Amino acid sequence: MNTIRRRCAHLLGALIVPLSMVLLSGVAIAQTAEGLEVDVEQGGLVLFQLAVPDAISLNGKSDTQGITEAVTGTIVRDLKISGFFNLLDKQAFLVDPTAEGMTPKYRDWFNIGTQGLVKVGYTLSDGKVLLDMRLYSVDTSQRVELKAPYDGPVELPVDPRRLRSHAHGFVNEIIRHYTRQPGFFNSQIVVVKRVKSGKELYMVSADGMDETRLTKTGGINMLPSIGSGRIYFTSFRNGGAHLFSLSGGKARSFAAYKGLNTGGVLSPDGQYVAATLSKDGNPELYLLHPDTGKVIKRLTNSWGIDTSPAWSPDGKRIAFVSNRHGSPQIWVMNADGTEPKRLTFQGDYNQTPDWNPRGNLIAFTARDERAVFDIFTVDVNDGKITRLTQNQGNNEEPSWSPDGRFLAFTSTRTGRAKLYIMNDNGRYQTQISTGKGTYLTPCWSR
Repeated sequence: MNTIRRRCAHLLGALIVPLSMVLLSGVAIAQTAEGLEVDVEQGGLVLFQLAVPDAISLNGKSDTQGITEAVTGTIVRDLKISGFFNLLDKQAFLVDPTAEGMTPKYRDWFNIGTQGLVKVGYTLSDGKVLLDMRLYSVDTSQRVELKAPYDGPVELPVDPRRLRSHAHGFVNEIIRHYTRQPGFFNSQIVVVKRVKSGKELYMVSADGMDETRLTKTGGINMLPSIGSGRIYFTSFRNGGAHLFSLSGGKARSFAAYKGLNTGGVLSPDGQYVAATLSKDGNPELYLLHPDTGKVIKRLTNSWGIDTSPAWSPDGKRIAFVSNRHGSPQIWVMNADGTEPKRLTFQGDYNQTPDWNPRGNLIAFTARDERAVFDIFTVDVNDGKITRLTQNQGNNEEPSWSPDGRFLAFTSTRTGRAKLYIMNDNGRYQTQISTGKGTYLTPCWSR
């Protein structure tokens, strides 16, 4: 698993149109032998029209195991979250999908504006399910060949999590077919949840349906980052703000220097952990050994507070937060601490940078003139700032998806802070958290 990092901190209405009339706004689209190549970098909109009927029992047994919800429900949820698709209303179907079986009547689907058709069939037997998931191109009247193991029937245990996981992978391949890049739906998000006993770490699936509690200390655990199968986080379990690493279900002390030990983030090559320490007086940035926590190099030395390190994808630079010029702003420096450069000049409280894995954008949280927190991006090359959220409560703690096309973040728009996902221009924003409690500081694995 490559590095992830952390620092301190609707769908549009139905658009039923054939491919030749898909809404374009500064978007490049080309038909290729492998699918549809879509450029969504220019703020445009492309919605592909998909039909997703309920799963079909191929041996006629009643669905008493929740197969349809675990599989079709997951596929529908994922496709909606992605923002690439418009799912056609089932009431518009001209055929009975169950009577039709796994062989489509293409003309009937084409006549309601369908471009892609998803078919799911299953056979239940002895506690196992033989699951057959298919994508059809209605435009070309043929089945789309997907990568294994999504190219034919697969036998799985009747376990909701296993079924959802396989459905996530299937959706990833659907997204690959239409956009030339796979989806993110088998990745995980590490998040802090405020529970009765304190703040604990949880692992959340990318659609929010599965949560696994990682810590049970009854205290304060915060600021998780994940890389190379290891989670670094700050905990007060031993009295002070110390860094811990978590792997294999076990947490161990990583850095417990005098003062603050926080914000540990593994470098892309796995050789260093960048972290904030105040052992020498002021909170400064240091490089630590990823296994021992031993200080390798001090990176910053200023009168202000330097914190929240975020590695560039190539590991050559680090974004961070500093108030050395008065207010917290986003800065960038070389990975050895040289050539620090202020990147943001707007706003008086900018924090929690996260560097896009594709390289040129840094997402961050900023407090606006109304003392409300929202999410912005800044272009590393020209300093251009783009606002992604507004007028929907406090929106904080952005973390990029593995493909750099989406952001996880928290929002109080419905009351308590919940976990959301949006695309990189903020057009589609979806709450994915399903559990109770307050969600804080998400960090997306990649």
